Amino acid sequence: MTVTDASGYISALIGRPWQADGLHCWALVRQVVGDLFGVDLPAVVEAPAGRRTKAGMFASHPARAGWVEAKPPLPWAVALMHRRGGPADVIEHAGVYLPFDGGGVLHVDDPHGVVFDSLFDLPRIRCWAAPVLLVRLPPNSGAEIISTVS
Repeated sequence: MTVTDASGYISALIGRPWQADGLHCWALVRQVVGDLFGVDLPAVVEAPAGRRTKAGMFASHPARAGWVEAKPPLPWAVALMHRRGGPADVIEHAGVYLPFDGGGVLHVDDPHGVVFDSLFDLPRIRCWAAPVLLVRLPPNSGAEIISTVS
């Protein structure tokens, strides 16, 4: 998919409504990462109620194995977020980092729907702390994350 095609794809998602049983944050991440980058991420059958329960799911899910922090940010990195001012280990929201418009996170929440926010705007406008950006390494790769993205 070309950059122009990807940009059109993202534009078509902007504004779509959040749905607890449909287009929730992880469903959007799975869809975008799969469609744009061909990476299949595990499904979450049902998001649990309650912030601490949801945070525990993000922290303890077996699929977290093999993921490392992406510094600098890499396209398709999964952005895990917690509320600004809240405990950093209470992850309760996810999005996907994309390099458009200087870089930002595509995510969906209620009442905003699908939005693309810069890393600067996430805490200012949406009240999410700066996200932890994670990428999955191929099994047994021993590779380090190296990027030319600036």
